[in-house]
Amino acid sequence: MISRQNEPAEKMLQPVFILRGIPYYPHYSERHRWVGPGRKTECKIYTTAALAEFGAELVTELMWPRSWTEEVRGWRAM
Repeated sequence: MISRQNEPAEKMLQPVFILRGIPYYPHYSERHRWVGPGRKTECKIYTTAALAEFGAELVTELMWPRSWTEEVRGWRAM
């Protein structure tokens, strides 16, 4: 048996919103929550709907896959 314990986790393209130059990454487990930079008590968290309403740009980055990001329309076409 081959151990994969020390191999890095696979990364996949995932959607990221950019609002006024600040990236908002998909929360790892909370659906449709996007987390900005900063400490847990200081960072801003937005919903998918709010970022779309504010006109945030949707881009992609390589990161660990989230289970819910397939629900965000349009990012796979990028």
